[in-house]
Amino acid sequence: MSLVGPIATRVVGMVRGREVDALGTATLETDGLVIAWPPAAAWRLDLEGIDGVALANASLTVYLREHDVLELSGDGSLRTLGLALVELACRVPEMMRGGRASGLTLSAAHDVTLQGAHDRWLAPLLAVRRAIQGVTDPERQVALLDGARLAEEMLRALSEIAAIRYPEDVAQQRALEAAMEDEAEPMFDALERVAMAAADLRGGEMDTRIADWRRWIVAVQETFSASDEAWNEIRSLLEEG
Repeated sequence: MSLVGPIATRVVGMVRGREVDALGTATLETDGLVIAWPPAAAWRLDLEGIDGVALANASLTVYLREHDVLELSGDGSLRTLGLALVELACRVPEMMRGGRASGLTLSAAHDVTLQGAHDRWLAPLLAVRRAIQGVTDPERQVALLDGARLAEEMLRALSEIAAIRYPEDVAQQRALEAAMEDEAEPMFDALERVAMAAADLRGGEMDTRIADWRRWIVAVQETFSASDEAWNEIRSLLEEG
């Protein structure tokens, strides 16, 4: 399905060891960029193979894996195509695919405590998920989902969960909080990777912007997956107490 184009363009560069300098068309489709010039067969560049783009008023540079580069020149339509390409490549996927932590069936004697803990644990994660869903600008995404800030919020959530479980016993609160932090360590490790990947994206060049974003979103997905696993362990600690 065509999203933008076809746009008349001159294409200069190299792909997979083949040099090109020809007049043709560029079309953005749902699964990649198609460069065509008759009578040769069209080149289909999958989104996963595009590491970055650089935009100008009447040109578009596409940076591919293996250091291949294509220079497209023409008119202002190419900028529109480039913006759409970045938007398509940097769509935020669904985070909580398994959904195990997003729902809770309660049967224990302290159901209210578990429900409150469950809701508090999920609150920061749901907030950032809502914030970035639908946002397609990579820099805006990493600003909305700040790894260091989310780590602080998750630590605060653990402290509040411990207070919910032992409202009158500070010593028990501290012991439970420490135990929960241990169980959630993989999630906090993932959040450190989120922060490092965000710094790489903000400090990187346009030729690797999309590749940098992919590393960032992988760390984000790992965070959500690890938070799901952590909740299972946290719930066990709360039920044992």
